[in-house]
Amino acid sequence: MKKEGISIIIPCYNTEQYIEKCLDSILKQNLEKFEIILVDDCSTDKTVSIIKRYMKKCPYIKLIKNKENHGAGYNRNIALKEAKYDLISFIDSDDYLEDNFYEELYKAITKEKADVAVCDIVIKFDSSFENQTDVRAVECEGKVTKENILNQGHAASPCNKLFRKELLEKFPFPTGIMNEDVATVLAIIINAKKIAYTGDTYYNYIQRQKSTQNDTLSFKRFDIFKALDILESRINKVKGYKKYFDIIIYQQVIMFYLYIPPKEDKFIKRYKFLKELYKKSAKYKIRQNHYFWNFLETQGTKHKYYYKLYLKFNDSGLCFLANMMISFYKFYSRNLVKTVIPSKITLDTLIDLAEKQSNKKESGKTISVVIPNYNYADFMYQRVYSILYQTEKIDELIILDDCSKDYSREVIDELVDKLKQYINIKKIYNDVNSGSAFKQWEKGFENATGDYVWIAEADDFCQKQFLKSVLKPIKEDDSIVISYTDTAFIDKFGKIILPSIKPEIDILKSGHWDHDFIENGEDEIKKYAYLNCTIANVSSVVFKNNNYKKYFAKSGKYKQAGDWLFYVNVMKEGKIAFINKPYNFYRVHGNNVTSLNKKQAQLNEIKMVHKEIGKMYKLTKKQKNEIEKRYKFLIRVWQLEGDK
Repeated sequence: MKKEGISIIIPCYNTEQYIEKCLDSILKQNLEKFEIILVDDCSTDKTVSIIKRYMKKCPYIKLIKNKENHGAGYNRNIALKEAKYDLISFIDSDDYLEDNFYEELYKAITKEKADVAVCDIVIKFDSSFENQTDVRAVECEGKVTKENILNQGHAASPCNKLFRKELLEKFPFPTGIMNEDVATVLAIIINAKKIAYTGDTYYNYIQRQKSTQNDTLSFKRFDIFKALDILESRINKVKGYKKYFDIIIYQQVIMFYLYIPPKEDKFIKRYKFLKELYKKSAKYKIRQNHYFWNFLETQGTKHKYYYKLYLKFNDSGLCFLANMMISFYKFYSRNLVKTVIPSKITLDTLIDLAEKQSNKKESGKTISVVIPNYNYADFMYQRVYSILYQTEKIDELIILDDCSKDYSREVIDELVDKLKQYINIKKIYNDVNSGSAFKQWEKGFENATGDYVWIAEADDFCQKQFLKSVLKPIKEDDSIVISYTDTAFIDKFGKIILPSIKPEIDILKSGHWDHDFIENGEDEIKKYAYLNCTIANVSSVVFKNNNYKKYFAKSGKYKQAGDWLFYVNVMKEGKIAFINKPYNFYRVHGNNVTSLNKKQAQLNEIKMVHKEIGKMYKLTKKQKNEIEKRYKFLIRVWQLEGDK
């Protein structure tokens, strides 16, 4: 018989520094019926005495003490047998919860009548890590599907989820191995009838240098392959299981290959590890995994060759060559690739730049800079720095926040308070998340008073010559409605991973972007922009400030290709200028690849944009042929509609 409530299970081992914060965060929750079951796995510190102190204060806390050390899987299983409620939550004893954690998860799982509810994770690094900032990992992008949940890096974590008890009883945790959650949590996700997701809360996941997971090349890591064998036996009867398993191999094995061995500096130790990794992973034929090839699409040329050769060597058993590739790449990254962002940007630095900005002479054209932000608190200082150190005068700075769930508003409040005495700066906060970048762009234009508007996305960066370069042609020709520069891609640390976007834009291999140009906007569409989006990133553009409300209304209907449609509509209004220098830096986050569902949606939207352009201009037979070639290419590389 089902019993409504939540049983919270916490395995513990030597976490005296963290257990109080963990328990306090649970006791703050808005819960009516709950119990906390702690399983101590033979701790040798004060963990147990702290738990007993809490037991005196709260009658809902139970303690199970193991006589021998068994590991997290065993501990979760024995606690599950004692659990009296229908809903189960697992918390690690060194982590803690947001105040509304259970309220939001419970609301999601009951409203959706789901088997599992999932929320985001915020990765927090303790003091043993240097120069690491908190990162919010979004655990479902787009529609809530099994594929989109699995295609995130923390899909196997049991801690940011709420489960129906019967599924856990059906798929218990394997014992005596690491990565036991892969075999249980992923099996539950794939076998679940329905999954719910909430982005309105998150789980705080503490990273410690000395934890087993962060012991770089511990051979215990190979337990992942035992977990995968168990998982496959649990899902191989599920319809479409091969598709799900391919995603899991990408996330659990290929990402393991790409990011774990390179962390080890000792050549011999790394070589031995790679040899064992080759033996364990050979049966998965990882170079045939199309998610890996999709991942390569997102990488710059040098990174692409490195990843491709490294995986090819090791997948062929040439582990020594794979090891040499890692050594070369590490040398290249440490000594030859530099970050484009200054290492230390403080509030005092920004105040000093703002004061200098206030003394700059007018450039002849007034510039409104709009920063749309959503959960990019960690990059806000960098973005504002890149704006304030421009050689051209900034006439106003507008920061938009779309209901961020990180500490963005604290940062924005402080910036506005400290900089307003020097520059014209204001903040505009949404009460409800708009769910659309274009609505934020539109709000920026509505509030901008300058002659030209620069939409500077909060996580991007730029060179100090950016504004000077895009304004130069504008000062000579007032009919220019778009002026933009080449774009380079950077990683989260500010290192360049793609030096220029031109090869990706110039699908026709025309050489059009190999030099600066000013072009009639309609001619630009008919020659190039009819086929693909030729502006890689909105941060690379300065727009003439006009009423584009009708264009935003059209673009707002899109989720993937709306920016392209917006650019094309603005181009019709006048001329377009391009500067052949990568003064703009677009930041690429994380290692996840776009799911097939999102790629199919993107292809559908590309076709919709082509229809819109076809309404503007009569497409020639040659143009239609190029468009069809483009569709065939995308279908092939994205493996859509059954094509391989």
